[in-house]
Amino acid sequence: MEYIAHIKEVNNKKIPDVPGTTEQEQHYETQSLRSHLEGTARIAESFAVTPWKEVAYNSGLLHDVGKYQSSFQKRIRGASIRVDHSTCGAIEAKREIQPPASLIMEYCIAGHHAGLPDGGRKEDQPGEVYAGHYSLYSRLKLTEFDPYEDYKKEIDLKTINYKELGLYLIKDLRSLERIDKGKALNLFIDEMSYMIRYCYSCLVDADSLDTEHFCSGILRQRLHADYQTCLRRLNSRYEQFAKVKNQTRLQKTRSRIQEQAFQNIHEDADIYLMNMPTGSGKTLCSAKCALMKALETHKQQIIYVIPYNSIITQTAQEFQKIFNENSDDGMPEVHILRHQSTYSIEDDEDADEVYKLQVIQATENWDADFIITTEVQFFESLFSSRRSKLRKLHNMANSVLIFDEAHLMPVGFLQPCLEAVAVLTKQLGSKAIFLTATMPDYRELLDTYVPVGLHVKDLVPDRSEFDAFRKCTFSNLGVISEETLIEKIDCGKSALVVVNSRKNARQLFEHMGGEKRTNLYHLSTLMTKKDLQDAINEIQQKLKKNKDANENPVIVISTSLIEAGVDLDFETAFREMTGLDSILQTGGRCNREGARADGEVCIFEISEENQCRRVDRDPKVIVTRGLFDEYHDISSAECIREYYRRVYLADSFVIEGKSMHSQMEKMGYALNNDSVCSIPFASYDGQMILSRDETLIVPECEEAENLINRIKYGGSSGKVLRALQKYTCSVPQKTMEELLRQGVVENIVGSGNHRDSSHGGVFALKTMDYYSKCMGIMTEGGDYYVD
Repeated sequence: MEYIAHIKEVNNKKIPDVPGTTEQEQHYETQSLRSHLEGTARIAESFAVTPWKEVAYNSGLLHDVGKYQSSFQKRIRGASIRVDHSTCGAIEAKREIQPPASLIMEYCIAGHHAGLPDGGRKEDQPGEVYAGHYSLYSRLKLTEFDPYEDYKKEIDLKTINYKELGLYLIKDLRSLERIDKGKALNLFIDEMSYMIRYCYSCLVDADSLDTEHFCSGILRQRLHADYQTCLRRLNSRYEQFAKVKNQTRLQKTRSRIQEQAFQNIHEDADIYLMNMPTGSGKTLCSAKCALMKALETHKQQIIYVIPYNSIITQTAQEFQKIFNENSDDGMPEVHILRHQSTYSIEDDEDADEVYKLQVIQATENWDADFIITTEVQFFESLFSSRRSKLRKLHNMANSVLIFDEAHLMPVGFLQPCLEAVAVLTKQLGSKAIFLTATMPDYRELLDTYVPVGLHVKDLVPDRSEFDAFRKCTFSNLGVISEETLIEKIDCGKSALVVVNSRKNARQLFEHMGGEKRTNLYHLSTLMTKKDLQDAINEIQQKLKKNKDANENPVIVISTSLIEAGVDLDFETAFREMTGLDSILQTGGRCNREGARADGEVCIFEISEENQCRRVDRDPKVIVTRGLFDEYHDISSAECIREYYRRVYLADSFVIEGKSMHSQMEKMGYALNNDSVCSIPFASYDGQMILSRDETLIVPECEEAENLINRIKYGGSSGKVLRALQKYTCSVPQKTMEELLRQGVVENIVGSGNHRDSSHGGVFALKTMDYYSKCMGIMTEGGDYYVD
């Protein structure tokens, strides 16, 4: 029998007869099973770093050996039968390979179609479903397969050097006597979960590419960015800065601080800490350091990880402009891959169809030299069990990783985030740069939660000149009435007011005059993305025109959405009591350019009689209140360090809660040396953002109405939904339920209009009577406010 992996239709060929199948006449071309296995193995091996190459190669060879079953060969020739082929390869890995490589290959091969499975328990029965999943234990006990041993006649497994596979946790933890065995076991389980995902990534991306090449004839081209060109043009920009005559003290100080980073990046380390004050040029400085390190250590990718979509847009545009300045033919020479929910290459009118396809393909597996993505996209890919998410993971290895606003790594995922970075650097050859103006003590955090001997280097150790960037003072007003707050805001200066809820923002906006008042603005996610951006653009222009104007100053009342990625400069700022990190972010929008002698940021709490406030239970707020009593300057490096120390101390249980070993304990697993056989990949919840908000489309213009109608009458499509993104807003579930009850919202896909929006669908507002461009979504009744 000719063993076939894939078939595609072509001209002038005939499918061979196979006993037990219906004779068919069709034109076809086949890919032999041996060709597919060896092709996948070679690609997977090329993706893997040493010493994982043989593991990746053998996984590629074994992943489809179940297709040697006669039942599968009948199926691919037209028989309507279901055949399990992926379990066979996992069984062969268990038979032919020694641990720990065998275990890694079992997970990868068993899940190479449906995603990484739960390991399960030893007592799991063959083929039995547990918690909605087939466990690896249950699948490895299956026996009802057709013979598939013929694979041994066609392929040869490579010898694995098991000594080289010693995982770094085993080696390093033995030398750290202060780490007890229980903690060492926990870290080993967590590290194994990442290494299994990494090897899985090598396998599934190789499988996809080999299959795609045969079936579609596609040979992909990498999205290219020449690092030498990028660095040369970035240096040209720095030379322009240096040529400025009569430089200010601030400009000279900025250059000296940056020069520290440029000198220290040459030293070897796993993680570099770039602690630089707001306004010191962190973004371009980090880009230059990343390019220098990538060239010096021959890294394959530079990956910029940013917490907010708005910052990505600004950063990508700035890099594209600098890296493509003075290109020979005016066309971009340096291509940056942007992977974020609010961007689609389809919307780029200047891109041709060939380039669009190249970008779409590169987004699937990050086959690009320079990538900018969100923190959520980066880490959720590392935490996932899904094939589509994990395809890109192997391209995070041998990279320079820049984590912008690194302090915003979510506390609830802090240990798994730090563990992931540790694996990528210590085990997979990457270098990481943590970038922020408010740096936690990452040395202590890494030593506490990932004690594996990571080498951490400060890029800016001398902070003696940081005071030059201190452009505002912070004062705590304490608990005051809303009337007192409004009096202080109305002082004749431009003011930014940031509050903790959409309800408070809307209420304060209305009490200060609302839509009738000139130069008063409201910003919240109850507004569409388009209206938010239009308002921010208008505010920027007015602030530039009306600098220091006492008549009708610009006053903006906003939720925390304005605290990062928005380049605005106010004379004064007011921040409702919250964590110190958010307070300092608000301060970054006060006297931002340092044009005035000093800006003032006032912290306040509104008195609410007979009401239990959520902030009173927030550890960040409790810590921050105490720091105002203890420190004269809450923006000092000492105060910032103490803030994070206390917050992380209060949240130590939360910090570890999402690590794989903690999740296993919660699921009732007794952790021991066999626990790596039970890792619950499919059941692990790696979703970093848990929002109870619903997305609502607002038909605020003709384009929005036309797009809604295209979905309504032509069916949902990704392209149309992406085009509608700018006309969407976020509303709380109870607000959506109220709008549904009133019949002013409709589900434009699916059958019927669900009363409960959690049932799924795409929801659009029926009438603009319930939407205000200034305040966003409205509900019936003037006294109805949303949280």
